[in-house]
Amino acid sequence: MRKIEVLCYDQQSQSIEFTFKKYKIPFHSELTMSEDDRLLRYTGICPDSLANGLTNELNKIIDTRKKDLYVTSFAIEATLSDYLSNYVKELETKNIKIKKKKLIEEYESLIEPNVKFNKNLLFMIVIAAGVAVVGLFANNASLVIGAMLISPLLGPISAFSFNTAVGQTNKMFKSVISGLLLLLAVIGTGALLTIIAIQFTELPLTNEIISRTEISPVFLAAAIAIGFAGGIAMTTNIPGILVGVAIAAALVPPAAVAGIGIALWDWDIFSNALTLTAANIIGLVLGMMVVFFIGGVSPRKFYEKEKAQQHMIITISVFTGLSILLGFLLFKPS
Repeated sequence: MRKIEVLCYDQQSQSIEFTFKKYKIPFHSELTMSEDDRLLRYTGICPDSLANGLTNELNKIIDTRKKDLYVTSFAIEATLSDYLSNYVKELETKNIKIKKKKLIEEYESLIEPNVKFNKNLLFMIVIAAGVAVVGLFANNASLVIGAMLISPLLGPISAFSFNTAVGQTNKMFKSVISGLLLLLAVIGTGALLTIIAIQFTELPLTNEIISRTEISPVFLAAAIAIGFAGGIAMTTNIPGILVGVAIAAALVPPAAVAGIGIALWDWDIFSNALTLTAANIIGLVLGMMVVFFIGGVSPRKFYEKEKAQQHMIITISVFTGLSILLGFLLFKPS
């Protein structure tokens, strides 16, 4: 069960009450004051399956740009109500299918920590890159997988895709900057560790390294598919950690190999690995964006929807064009 609280003006009360009654949710109201304004506070207890739909409808009624107006939804540990218990059973018995669509705020709680570049993300990515470099030169797949597990590169990609969907231009650019800095940190760490290591020993070009320099349109298609999976994981209740690991797997190793190419002054290794990294990033973003677009992830307010839709169409078009161009570049006729 969830407790839904709404603070509104008098003139909105009829619409608020109609919405609670429409969902058959018990509620009560009380008069309150905020500075010079007379406000009404509505509180209702709602089954989990109906909570997001009810919250979205209530939020459409009130203008939350006003500092005194808001809608709050939070979980409660226990509710003693025969009416609600019977109502939940009725919903289950009738097999009423409720579209469980996440609230925008639920996405934001996951996305927000990855929008801005910070030292914690930097430390994590440097450690991941270091582990990846050791695994690549040791030809040890387990170490490379270990680097994938601690990589935070998925965060900025998800943040960029989501903030594009909701039209948050400022956060889009912050996500791009954060992602680029993390990517440069991987490449720089790969180059620095390789330069240090070659002073003491001869470094072999292992199969783990060579495999990250082989480019093909298949890798772009795979990245798009993984992007679809990442988007689905975010828009549903499917645990996203396994998808996140798979996505990280497509980014850290080739970026680290690009750094190795710089240190060895090998243009082919650098360019091929960097192209593969770019293909993976473009595919991941495109896959997530398409899922968000199809899933209807957008701002709740009408005055924000048009801007967000423009962002989505432009970004999907640009990344589709980049994917087609990169697909031709990656294609090598036999």
